[in-house]
Amino acid sequence: MSTNEDGNIDFKGTSSYENEKHEEQSSFTHEELVKLTKEAIRNIIESDPLLSDLPLDPTAEEIKAQTAVAQGQAIVLFLDRGNLPKLSIVVPPRNTTVLDLKKAIKRQTNLALKREHVTRKISWKHVWKKYNLCYDNIILNNDREDIQNYGIVNKIVLRYVKRKRIKNTL
Repeated sequence: MSTNEDGNIDFKGTSSYENEKHEEQSSFTHEELVKLTKEAIRNIIESDPLLSDLPLDPTAEEIKAQTAVAQGQAIVLFLDRGNLPKLSIVVPPRNTTVLDLKKAIKRQTNLALKREHVTRKISWKHVWKKYNLCYDNIILNNDREDIQNYGIVNKIVLRYVKRKRIKNTL
């Protein structure tokens, strides 16, 4: 095997096995390689007990979050969305504010909608204006407050509660 004047690989003088091997390697199309790669990733995820909770098409962020949970560097919170399935939200246990939690909820919700092929856009400004997060009747109403100060620990279930309207009194 050598390179000719044009810079192309010349297979003269190589064994027929090497020629067949090269032809076999280059016979895959891009779509076939993508399919094979996805199948390999799916097999790894299904066989690994650490990654078995992940969806079959995980993002790099989800894989990092799952390994952080396994190493004790993150906690999992569940968001009860009523009729919709619960979302699992992964956040660091320390130095995480309610605002950080809201951003994580936004990321996970948008990812779940994308996986379900829903193109509807959510106005998060409207959501946080109308609803608070709550667990065990404790309302998380201060965005700058650390979630540990509210007593949030691993595997609690959060839910949305409608904000109470404060009427102006004169």
